Amino acid sequence: MPGFDKKDIHLDVSGDVLTIRAERHSEHEENDKKNKYVRCERSYGAYTREFDLSGVQADEIKAKYENGVLKLMLPKKTETLPKSQHLEIE
Repeated sequence: MPGFDKKDIHLDVSGDVLTIRAERHSEHEENDKKNKYVRCERSYGAYTREFDLSGVQADEIKAKYENGVLKLMLPKKTETLPKSQHLEIE
């Protein structure tokens, strides 16, 4: 997610859905010697993605943002296999 600051990125978990939202605003002004505008630029960008967490332990998700890279550690749910059971014949 290059170009976004850490404070502009929001991660939300609702049920089995992880939502990643990010917004950025930037302004750039250039003035000449008489303090008149030569150029004034404004830009806005938004990013939103949703991911299914049905196979993930949502309470143990960890996130790290460094140098424009967002890393998410999503531990898998441990599958509980059904126990086999012996039945006696009456």
